[in-house]
Amino acid sequence: MSSVLDEHPSSSPHGPREREIIAAFGEITTEAITASRLDDLLALVGKKLCDLLGVSRCSVYLRQDDGRFRGGAGWCGDAGNISAAVQAQEAGIPGDAFSLEVIHSAAPVLITDVPNDPRPHRRTMQHWGVRAMLGVPLVFDDAVIGLIFVDNVARRHDYTDDDVALAELFGRLAALFIQQAVLNARLAAKAGEVERQKRTLEYLADVHASLTGAVLEGADIRAVVGLLCELAGKPVALLDEDHAVLAWSAPPSLRMTRPPVLGERARASTALRHEISALSATQPSTIVEPSTVTGLRRRHLVCRLIVEGRPSGYLTVVEAGRPLSDLDAKLAEHGATVLALQVLSERRQIEAEGQARDDFLSDLLHNHRETAQLARRGVPFGVDLSQPHALVRIAIDRGHGHVHAHASAARGRIVTGLAARLGTDEPPATSLPGAVVVLVRLNASSGVSSPEQLRGHLEALAEALQPGVRVRGAVVSAVCREPEDFPRAHRELREVEELSRSFGWSRGVLTLDELGLFRVVVSSGRVKEAVRFADEFVAPVREHDGADGPLLPTWRTFLGAEGRVQRAAHDLGVHENTVRYRLGRIREITGRDPTVLDNLLMARMAFQVLDLAQW
Repeated sequence: MSSVLDEHPSSSPHGPREREIIAAFGEITTEAITASRLDDLLALVGKKLCDLLGVSRCSVYLRQDDGRFRGGAGWCGDAGNISAAVQAQEAGIPGDAFSLEVIHSAAPVLITDVPNDPRPHRRTMQHWGVRAMLGVPLVFDDAVIGLIFVDNVARRHDYTDDDVALAELFGRLAALFIQQAVLNARLAAKAGEVERQKRTLEYLADVHASLTGAVLEGADIRAVVGLLCELAGKPVALLDEDHAVLAWSAPPSLRMTRPPVLGERARASTALRHEISALSATQPSTIVEPSTVTGLRRRHLVCRLIVEGRPSGYLTVVEAGRPLSDLDAKLAEHGATVLALQVLSERRQIEAEGQARDDFLSDLLHNHRETAQLARRGVPFGVDLSQPHALVRIAIDRGHGHVHAHASAARGRIVTGLAARLGTDEPPATSLPGAVVVLVRLNASSGVSSPEQLRGHLEALAEALQPGVRVRGAVVSAVCREPEDFPRAHRELREVEELSRSFGWSRGVLTLDELGLFRVVVSSGRVKEAVRFADEFVAPVREHDGADGPLLPTWRTFLGAEGRVQRAAHDLGVHENTVRYRLGRIREITGRDPTVLDNLLMARMAFQVLDLAQW
């Protein structure tokens, strides 16, 4: 202390006042050593200066890293600690020439008549009711590190030169303690930050161990979401790109019955859409605040899932109980990474299983394995070859671009859509040039026990797949009950589809059972001869009938009625004698009796060939 007194001999008080300073700083020294808060030390420094000068109020300001002087602490004889009010103030702002003079001169400045002096900040002085004020700089190493202002609360006070000199010396001594206290506070803050970071790293290490341990033990996505909920103590939801819920969990104490998601109103908000769309690998999470615009009542932490470099959904954590914090963001980001890997793993597993199913079906269709081996290979895929099945060959347009990629995507949509319609697991399927072949179990419990019952499902599926997948038609095989039936059925489907392309058929869904005798023609490869025979067989009646004659429709209806006159008359809406008369005319024109069995069979074959040729 003597060095400071020697440095400023003209300002050195003598006698009792010097002892008062020494006594004051004895208490300040104790506070500087024991106090845990800088605010408490600043308030004590200001109070001791008030005691030395005989005034009742002080305010202490500290210079910040940006050069601004922010309120640090305050004391008043009537109100006690007024630090909160002082901390809302700033010295040296525009209009506060008084504080600027103290700062620039690094010396005390006294204003004896504050209401009539232009230097102080007028509104601040009126608010505090200041009449006379002394501004004292806290000078350390020739720099002003803070300010102390003292006054007597709405009353004048006469400050002597000795008071001013005492205040200046007090300020220089106090600056030593305050500078050291500031350094200690910064070191303590850094130590606290290091400790917080250490605890955070330990926490995240525990999170990592918990999540990876659960995954290694076979936890699925739903279980991982439940574990994240448990770790966060808050509701957690995993959403896809369209914000549909894939899995969610909430603490039991909240008794939530619905998943915590961003509602349609929130997602429609332009600001929120922009905020979420900005999420990326470098900025994986954001906190969405409640507002009347979005309709959200709680804060939502939204974290982006990135799978193979592409956005693949969201992980949300909803504020409940304890406020959302940086730890929650770290937990969500770490959880999103684990879930992204889990999603990728499950996706790869599904793809691998799908490829294995496809390979199995390919072997089945081409008879590449022994019967017993094929039967065993089908069991893991839920395929029991001892049960009735049907093959469906769906012809699709090859589209543009990469043909294989298009066929693979079409196959995925076809099997997913068919499984949804039938209420079953996804059936085995394989992609071929311009077609997808699917193996369908015929089962009464699914409402499809025959090939014909598949027709409606396939027609609806073809319509639902538009326009992404353009289905040109589908052919359903006869019932396959043994492994040996499938290669033959596959060959027949291929032949019928080739036939359909050659004739330009566009009827939609066809079952091989409805081809009847025409299947023999298809297998023989003599389709063109069959069409010529059919055309010549009915040509005389067609030429006699012209455009609107009744004979050809009557002949066709008679065949559909299985050769029964009464039923044909009913279907045509005419008298039975009219049908007999027309059949007689057909006999006269063709030279064949249409009621004789041989002629019935040939006519049925002819009309069936013509119908198929006109698709």
